[in-house]
Amino acid sequence: MVAGTGLIFVTEALFRAGLAPTLPGRKLSPTGWRALWADLVALMTRAVEVGRIDTVRDAHLPEATGRAPRVDRHGGEVYVYRRPGAACHVCGDEVRRGTLAGRNLYWCPTCQPGEEAAAVSA
Repeated sequence: MVAGTGLIFVTEALFRAGLAPTLPGRKLSPTGWRALWADLVALMTRAVEVGRIDTVRDAHLPEATGRAPRVDRHGGEVYVYRRPGAACHVCGDEVRRGTLAGRNLYWCPTCQPGEEAAAVSA
């Protein structure tokens, strides 16, 4: 759906917008595109300011929920990127991983419902 902004940002912005990663771009309204772009710009701006990629909203941070913080070489708090099999921070469903056109996809089937199955290989 989105290219050129980096897999982490795209994956996380799609989650934050509640959009399935397999949704064809032509099915998103102009208003939806503007909202998605505004969120991408905000996420990238914040990443430059703090020197890491944090995409989780305050209500879902470890301090707010009591969960353990993310620990890996990338750092940063994210919703679904590189978290397959883990519980979604919002709904608790299992984060999924698949591939589409050679790219990794990560998503929550509950928070990002829609066109997922046929085009994605596990």
